[in-house]
Amino acid sequence: MRFRRKLFFEIGYLVWMGLFPFISSLALGIVAISNPSFFINLDLGQQILFWLATVFVMGLALCPTTFLALFVGYIWGFQGIWPLIAAYSLASMLGFGIAKLWKGQAMIRWIKRTKRGATFLSNVQAQSFSWVFLARLSPIFPFAITNALMAFVGVSFLDFCLAGMIGMLPRTALAVWSGTQAKSWEYLVNHPESFSWQDGASLGLLLVSGLGMYILAKKQVSS
Repeated sequence: MRFRRKLFFEIGYLVWMGLFPFISSLALGIVAISNPSFFINLDLGQQILFWLATVFVMGLALCPTTFLALFVGYIWGFQGIWPLIAAYSLASMLGFGIAKLWKGQAMIRWIKRTKRGATFLSNVQAQSFSWVFLARLSPIFPFAITNALMAFVGVSFLDFCLAGMIGMLPRTALAVWSGTQAKSWEYLVNHPESFSWQDGASLGLLLVSGLGMYILAKKQVSS
């Protein structure tokens, strides 16, 4: 009974990490549409507070990282990419640390209940740098869920930080560029065909990530 209750809370934690960011992004989008000059006119101290806030917003899964990258591109253009990457990195550490406190023992035990699951888990732990890099590279892997899962399976902190930062660079740059091209949030939503090449680039990142994960998984099957 205790195991089931702990597993329930751990799964609920992951659901929070996946669903809540999409809800909160609506509020940020409304503010950006109604008053973009508010963010443009922030002074240095206010900008520092804003970026510190984004660390907690992303680390606690209060807003999707891709949406935030679009927002940054729309407001500040590529000038915002470096503080955004720094905020991503700190948010990753925060999310990883919180997940470590949860430990995920029930979920790991549940995964290990089959031989295939145990073998896969060992594979991720043995090739943690590659798995983190590919998970971050893929546009479909939620930022916060990746933080939690990698902490649960025992990925080393150094591998998580380095591989995560490298993997996030292409998709972050792509999202920021998309934000710079939007005349307004309404235009971005109502004219997605204007950004067809970004769709192709996102698909390319997804294919590279998927193929890489397939190759890593085949290694664990053959070992």
